[in-house]
Amino acid sequence: MPKRFHSSMILAVVFVLGILGGVAGMVWAWPGIRARYFHHPRPTFTQFLQTSLNLTTAQVPEVQKIYKETGDRSHTIHLQFVPDYTRVCEEYVQIRGKERDAFAPVRQEELDKMHQVLTPTQWATFQKQRTAALKAQTERQQRQDSCQHAGQGPGGPGPGGPNGGRGRGGHRGGPPPSR
Repeated sequence: MPKRFHSSMILAVVFVLGILGGVAGMVWAWPGIRARYFHHPRPTFTQFLQTSLNLTTAQVPEVQKIYKETGDRSHTIHLQFVPDYTRVCEEYVQIRGKERDAFAPVRQEELDKMHQVLTPTQWATFQKQRTAALKAQTERQQRQDSCQHAGQGPGGPGPGGPNGGRGRGGHRGGPPPSR
């Protein structure tokens, strides 16, 4: 075999091994990839207690019953405060609307000045970007509007926060969050 061909083959093999090593390293070292593709489901909170406390088979249903009753009671207490959450949300929406109305002339003046400075092409591009940004903002606000979800219970969005009003870090039904 010619010496040049031999050198090219060695170079190609080293290059391919380098690529494979980089991909393998990224897969095993990068937590996002590991979590996404090699995820092992976490045990439920009862399973966590069963293994960590060595619960007997007779204790497991009792522990499950305790957590179910506590969850139901917590939900009932949360529902008592839903009218308060709703009232506060509605007040916020009204105040935010008043602020938006008060700011409208300032915003219009800004647009008028921008229209005078920009060329017609720049103005058209600016208008398209502004329309897209306003649409995205409206969609974001609709997703974040907790007033429309105020009556939902645990697990759903709303005034209970990200835990749905479950309290204790929201880890009922799974192991405690790692700190």
